[in-house]
Amino acid sequence: FSQSSTAPARQTGEIVYQRILPKNIIQQVYQYAISHDCGLVTYLGDEIVAGTRIDSYMEIESRINHMPMRRIDNFVETVSEYDLNKCLMTAPPEQAAVYEKELSKRFGDIISVYRSAEFFIEIMPKNVDKATSLDRMLESVGMTREDAICCGDGFNDISMIEYAGVGVAMANAQPVVKEAADFITDSNDEDGIVKVIDTFIQD
Repeated sequence: FSQSSTAPARQTGEIVYQRILPKNIIQQVYQYAISHDCGLVTYLGDEIVAGTRIDSYMEIESRINHMPMRRIDNFVETVSEYDLNKCLMTAPPEQAAVYEKELSKRFGDIISVYRSAEFFIEIMPKNVDKATSLDRMLESVGMTREDAICCGDGFNDISMIEYAGVGVAMANAQPVVKEAADFITDSNDEDGIVKVIDTFIQD
């Protein structure tokens, strides 16, 4: 969103900013998932591929993104042929909180690890988060952070909410996300984005 800029929107399909996971980390993350009975998926084209048994958390990810999912054999060998932007590990919330810390301690000098939901652990290239990506995007269209209004509800939205000129948490957001926000709107199911537009976007 923009509060003041009149820069035209661009829909060129151009990749403004991209980083990929180091190839040598895939095997290590996979072995961690197997040894801790976590789910592990990544994204190839228009589908989600699983390297472990498909669990209920993966099914949530499939529904959220409207992407089909399939389990593949030889996961490491198959996905290592591609440039991956992220992997997603799944586990029950209490365990996911522990695994997030363990993975960060073990691999934190190589990758970024954080939870996007209580049961999702994002495995990303080092120094990649929503604030960094937003900064690159704004720069590419001649805007600044003061022009941005960012809305979110997950743990991984905090950097973006803190970065934006106006950071908004949804009513259904985690408490820590609300603490980082400048404004709390209605929930996703209550069209909270509409309230943000009505409040902050001027015709």
